[in-house]
Amino acid sequence: MAMRHWLTWLVSKASRDTTSGQFIAEIDGLRFIAIFSVILFHLNWFITSKTGRSEAADLLSGFLSNGHIGVQLFFVISGFVIALPFARGHLLNDRLPHLRQYFFRRLTRLEPPYIVNLLLRFGLLSLATADTFGELFPHLLASAGYLHNIIYGSMSKINFVAWSLEIELQFYLLAPLVTSVFMIRSKPGRRVLLVSLIILFSIISYTLNGFPRVNLSIISAAHYFLTGFLLVDIYLMEWDQNPAKSRQWDMVSVLAWSTIVLLLYQDGGEPFIVIPTFFAYVAAFKGELSNRFFCRPGIYTIGGMCYTLYLYHYSVISAISRLLFKIEFLNQLPVWLEIILAGLLIVPAVLLSGAIMFILVEKPCMKRDWYSRVLERFKPEMPA
Repeated sequence: MAMRHWLTWLVSKASRDTTSGQFIAEIDGLRFIAIFSVILFHLNWFITSKTGRSEAADLLSGFLSNGHIGVQLFFVISGFVIALPFARGHLLNDRLPHLRQYFFRRLTRLEPPYIVNLLLRFGLLSLATADTFGELFPHLLASAGYLHNIIYGSMSKINFVAWSLEIELQFYLLAPLVTSVFMIRSKPGRRVLLVSLIILFSIISYTLNGFPRVNLSIISAAHYFLTGFLLVDIYLMEWDQNPAKSRQWDMVSVLAWSTIVLLLYQDGGEPFIVIPTFFAYVAAFKGELSNRFFCRPGIYTIGGMCYTLYLYHYSVISAISRLLFKIEFLNQLPVWLEIILAGLLIVPAVLLSGAIMFILVEKPCMKRDWYSRVLERFKPEMPA
């Protein structure tokens, strides 16, 4: 009973705060799909790579090996979230975000959890691996400055999942300029331009695939962010921020998600994934059943913790999997069964540890003036 009460308290505390005060459940619901895709992808990769098994030889393992698409799903969400206030300002004559506040908010909201994670990972790697303090320190500095992809042309040695966060930062810096597309008053003209840019950057990404610094830059992901822009345009101008629901869009949802999976199995299918992704996201808003799923509290609560889960999930997977590998009979099971059994232990551990770190580190940073409160605590009291 005490455990159930504690878990109930944990879930209530794990709900996230939004800067604007407007909460869009569908967005956090879509974040749930994205983060679970990444978690299961790395769970599968760690088990198969460390045991020397082949992903292609197992149906479940082969399916989970496509979970890397979760990062691209995040990019579309980021495009939507960042573009929304700018689009409201231009299209609905609302107040445009003040650029100084926009950049400062990105700094105070995202940087502290990231730096805490890097320092924890740096300390752990210094103690538990063959890499020395001196060898890791330059990578720590490069990662903290979001420059590891550019300087080294490879993922961070401190926390390799940070490669996508460096691309996100590049997008944040460019977004105020790119969102000027919403200054175009002609709806057809604006959308034709967005679709044209999505097609153009899809081709560029596909053509330049194989160049590490390109793959680890905004160039390889721009079409996903711009897809989020297109979704914002429709959300504001067609749906009036309150889309009507229908069962037909549930059918579109099933078809779109299935198409994403099928394209992931096809060589050369990557440039086309952005198309069913767009329709899958539209269906998340407009499908009766799909919308009900994405708007379930348990789904959007986990999705709301995605940043912290993304930063820490691989560390938890690695730590627990290394212990499980010592159990001989697990390594003799079929790959799919080992993944399921390991997942039953690891996934709850990822969620629990993520929820704790979210409550302790990330959620306080969601409050707009959190740093003022911290400074106030250290301010010396004036004598009476």
